[in-house]
Amino acid sequence: MRVKLKDKAALIMVLGSRLCCLSSSILLPTTHKFVRTSRRISTLLRYEARSISLQQKGRVLLHHFATTSDDDVVTSVAEQGHTLWEEQQPPQQQQYSPKETSFASSSLDLSHPSSLTPSSESLVPGSNEGFYVVKTYQTDPNGFDWKTLQQLEEKDLERLEITTQNISVPLALMIVDPEEYPSKSKARKACRKANIMIHRGPLQKDEPGNQEIFDASKCQRARVGDRVFPGDVLAKQIRIGDGLFPVLSHKKPPFELPVIFEDDHFAIVNKPAGVVVHAQRKAGHGLMTIRAALPFAVRPPTPGTLSTLRRPQPVHRLDKPTSGLLLIAKTKPAMVHLSHQFRDRKIKKTYVALVNGIPQEPTDKVITAKQAQELGVDVNGEKNELWQLIDHPLEEKHAMTVWRALNYTKSLKANDNYMTLVELKPKTGRYHQLRRHMAWVCDSPIVGDSEYDGGGSAIHLRERGLFLCSNRVTLEHPYYNDLDNDAAVVYHQLSSQEREHLWLSPDNRKIMVTATIDIPEKFSTFMQHEDERFRKLAET
Repeated sequence: MRVKLKDKAALIMVLGSRLCCLSSSILLPTTHKFVRTSRRISTLLRYEARSISLQQKGRVLLHHFATTSDDDVVTSVAEQGHTLWEEQQPPQQQQYSPKETSFASSSLDLSHPSSLTPSSESLVPGSNEGFYVVKTYQTDPNGFDWKTLQQLEEKDLERLEITTQNISVPLALMIVDPEEYPSKSKARKACRKANIMIHRGPLQKDEPGNQEIFDASKCQRARVGDRVFPGDVLAKQIRIGDGLFPVLSHKKPPFELPVIFEDDHFAIVNKPAGVVVHAQRKAGHGLMTIRAALPFAVRPPTPGTLSTLRRPQPVHRLDKPTSGLLLIAKTKPAMVHLSHQFRDRKIKKTYVALVNGIPQEPTDKVITAKQAQELGVDVNGEKNELWQLIDHPLEEKHAMTVWRALNYTKSLKANDNYMTLVELKPKTGRYHQLRRHMAWVCDSPIVGDSEYDGGGSAIHLRERGLFLCSNRVTLEHPYYNDLDNDAAVVYHQLSSQEREHLWLSPDNRKIMVTATIDIPEKFSTFMQHEDERFRKLAET
């Protein structure tokens, strides 16, 4: 019987890569015209027959292409796929109640600091290397109660073809764990990151203990478009550190990157001046980046640390000519937590700079240390200190800097023959905020700032680069504050070595981190050199 290929070719296009070739001898005539099949047909072929192997799908299609008429092909293929799926379903008399099993919760023991993170040995390996299963969700074999999803509209039901017996993975996650997956976007994100697996049907049980056995090799990765059927088991897997970074294909960059503080979750490094944080396209940075040097500088997280990054990542950036403290995330939760702190302006940074001339200090801009502390910058409000406030917008956005003068040095090259060492505490983080505030508002550009120093005699001060350094940072610890236990309890469980750079907030509700470095040596040597030259000239 000769088979027409008008609708058959369209079906093959819909199935795409999901069909396997059963025989290389089968040749199909090409056609230049294809007609669209309905969404209902394609959905049935993709989802209701999902558990059928590729070869089974091929046999079903070829069988019906050869034995049925054009009008009956679509209906027969869908029915055959549905029949094969039902054969693999568990018997209806078996009852399984929806539940959530956490493999990680039982291994958490806060009685000892080393047990703050679970060991990977107590977890079930996931489908990908380095991933472990931390949660499983047993779906109800009687069907899905999608009416509990308030975000679901009637048009979504028709578009996604949702029924009590057939639902998409994101919606299934929202049903079984609404706290972790409160929205479709968050559930989709988990699927795209390969964090979700599907086990078709209930888990097998071992005979002696009658306990469920989870085997990742019998699961498939859950994608956004996949479907979940009653009785399926969903599993969440995350990456857990093995104490190693991936094998690097590049050599160690030719500069040192001192580590000021680090634990299993994040680190604080001292970025040298003249090195970019991230490589830029066609800029020729090569290995001269902080990102390339990090795997050689910081240690990998301890084996068993949850949600580790494959490589440590900078959380923010410093300009290429700026030196100082840079925050580095080692885990995904730390990256998110630190990013939120920057967004909410909870991270307090302090800079030191050498400026050209004597900065203007208007009396109406003077504030006390207590007032500066109330603004949210890192100032001890009990000290009897006076600060200057700069509240000057940049690009029509609010920008605020608190600063004070620390020392004055004579210089033949500087404006009015003076250079001033200043301490800067930004409240906001606008682009080049400190450099522009000192140059435009105080009329004293930072020494070595080729972009904002105005040229002229300031060119003679560019020889040693930009004199700007981030020398102090205070922040909330990105891991210990997210534990269920009280911050004070967790803090006192840490060893003396782990408590270095850590301290409790005055209200004992947060574990804080403060890192400080000395002013770079080039500041003192340059100031001394300029002062000596000025004095020698004055003596003659």
